Amino acid sequence: MRISGHAVLRALAAWAMAAAVGAVPARAQVTDNVTSSKHNMSTRSGLTNYQEVCVYCHTPHGGQTSAPLWNRAFGVGPYQAYASPTIDMVIGTPSGVSLACLSCHDGTIGIDVIANPPNSYSGGPPTGRTLATIFTTGLDTFKVLGTDLRNDHPVAVTYNTALDAAFQPLATVKAAGLRFYGAAQDEVTCATCHNPHNKANVPFLRKANTNSDLCITCHIK
Repeated sequence: MRISGHAVLRALAAWAMAAAVGAVPARAQVTDNVTSSKHNMSTRSGLTNYQEVCVYCHTPHGGQTSAPLWNRAFGVGPYQAYASPTIDMVIGTPSGVSLACLSCHDGTIGIDVIANPPNSYSGGPPTGRTLATIFTTGLDTFKVLGTDLRNDHPVAVTYNTALDAAFQPLATVKAAGLRFYGAAQDEVTCATCHNPHNKANVPFLRKANTNSDLCITCHIK
């Protein structure tokens, strides 16, 4: 069967229009979908199901602004920070985006304890169950960091190669796909290496760590 040039052009035009309005999702749009990831708390037994996905972390109104419209309280710590004589950069106290991650991962606040439940929700109060009491065994394991961060990669680090030459230039690291936060966009947070909305690189890494590729994005070894 012969296909006319006009038919081909019409098909291409239809595909382009579909792509423009999002009917043909790019790979990033698919993998960035938290609905099918471990961060979809609406699918977890033992927690209050608000019938929404994003609400466990975000709210469109009245959210905390030091993290993106955050719908949860931050942990109060105090957090014990990583320290090492081999790192000369300044390591501070977790704040902003790191506190958002720790609001679940330090295991002190209930996963379903949120500030603003959806208007459509008419069920009971949150269970208050923390990450430390659920999702910590079997195949569906979540990392509970606690408040002692001395055995975890440091956060709240001001990335400054003038203080430590064992690291790649900040611009090089950003170009490689890692993100920095704070007023000067030079602070290492949990979200520097992790993207909670992208499950493509386990565990929610911003880039694959094959051959330690993620590590050597920053570290010169």
